[in-house]
Amino acid sequence: MKVNSHFYLKTAYPWFAGIFLLLLVSSCNKYALYQTRSGHDAADTSALGEKTLAPGDKIAVSIWGHDDLSVGSIHTVYSTPEESGKWLMIDDRGEVNLPQVGKVKLEGLTPAKAEEKLVGVYSQFIQKPILNLRLLNSQVTVLGEVQRPGNYVFHTDQARLVDMIGRASGLTDYAKTTEIKIIRGTEIIKVDLTDASANETMVIARDVIYVGPGRSKSFDRVASKLIPLASLLTALALVYNVSVNN
Repeated sequence: MKVNSHFYLKTAYPWFAGIFLLLLVSSCNKYALYQTRSGHDAADTSALGEKTLAPGDKIAVSIWGHDDLSVGSIHTVYSTPEESGKWLMIDDRGEVNLPQVGKVKLEGLTPAKAEEKLVGVYSQFIQKPILNLRLLNSQVTVLGEVQRPGNYVFHTDQARLVDMIGRASGLTDYAKTTEIKIIRGTEIIKVDLTDASANETMVIARDVIYVGPGRSKSFDRVASKLIPLASLLTALALVYNVSVNN
């Protein structure tokens, strides 16, 4: 009994040690959903760019004093024009069909530039038109260590990063606050939320905000997996000690 227990423990120990090292190494990258390929300085908000209009975007156009020409006027009982079904969609050719003026190409323009263009178009019919253009389907996706991951809509050209994280009910205890990632196409911009300048960091439509876990979460997950192994090793050690004493 003594020899067999000693042989079994000696043979099994390297296997358990190997499993422990494998779990420890794999935990380093397992929870890194997005790897940084290219990025910008956290405080460089100018590098974040602006949203440009594209086919499928919904817009509302409001002209002061001309409700007959407005589509989705901001002066409405509804909280958003989408609720009333009054909005325009940019078609596959990048155009919108506007009352009285017909089709106008807006694809590739920022909402501000599109607004300027429409002011010029309507100036042919209205003296000094006061026009407002709103993008209705601005949406960002918030993933990772937030309380409520999901898609969040805003009704401005851009929104503050901290506001979108707030819409997701804030961060979890495991969040790595020093490296929040904004994924925009092929770009990844890193933001340090502990830096005061992060309060002015803006996101635009179709951005993905990813809040990664800190090392503590990886350690906790690995530790929870190792508890059964530790219990088994303890049991084997007890068996071995009993056999030695006998």
